[in-house]
Amino acid sequence: MAWLVWCSLAALCAPVLGHGRVLDPPGRGTAWRAGFPAKPDYDDDGLNCGGFYHQWSVNGGRCGVCGDAYDSPTPRAHELGGTYGQGDIVASYRPGASLRAVVDLTASHKGYWEFRLCPDPLANQQDCFDKYLLQLEHGGTKYYPTEGSTKYAVTYKLPEGLICEHCVLQWKYTAGNNWGVCANGTQGLGCGNQEEFRACSDVSVTVARTHDVETLETVPEGYEEIPYPLFFYLRHGFFDLEQGKEVNLDVGNEAVDLDVGNYNTILVSGE
Repeated sequence: MAWLVWCSLAALCAPVLGHGRVLDPPGRGTAWRAGFPAKPDYDDDGLNCGGFYHQWSVNGGRCGVCGDAYDSPTPRAHELGGTYGQGDIVASYRPGASLRAVVDLTASHKGYWEFRLCPDPLANQQDCFDKYLLQLEHGGTKYYPTEGSTKYAVTYKLPEGLICEHCVLQWKYTAGNNWGVCANGTQGLGCGNQEEFRACSDVSVTVARTHDVETLETVPEGYEEIPYPLFFYLRHGFFDLEQGKEVNLDVGNEAVDLDVGNYNTILVSGE
């Protein structure tokens, strides 16, 4: 009987793993899912700083800026120069513009996430990201996912005046399903040390843009399975890489053939 009680308590106290990844702009370990010629990371939703125990008991709460274990050899796997850190730009924005991030929680465990931006791709220190904590469209910085394990499209505001040809966007998800000591000395779910997830996406924030078009305002059903470059066009309204292929996009009631290899001349608008 005592053994059964001990096992029950251990199950309640043990950290339960949550999982998540950034689909748009795709993280370094996820870029292959959007059609980029990137090395596939089949565990791209598990960048949890080496695991709860390893992060807090071995590394004292420290974590690599892109979700790798802090004590991993540098450059860590998801940092620039690492296994998945190829540095391919996956999205381009204007200074002060809106950034629409799509996060896929494959196993949600409450908590919240934030996005930060570092204008130096070689800076693998958290303080670079902390200088540019992105604001949500309607204020605040913390987004609390309440719909469980699903995909979330959340809009953020980029800093005014920040320009970088190659910046790194960091997603930091702090789960809230562990029991711990709260700041006021009480105990509760979501207090104390929690499991953390991170991901890094290579983006650019520049004044120039190829051209202006109307973009789709909703995330298409099954969009994550759409091959690049159509995925990128649906998100941003313009192509950023020459693919040398032809795709067919239904804009309004009119089907338009797009020559991706000559994207600089394309101008499409819906109804």
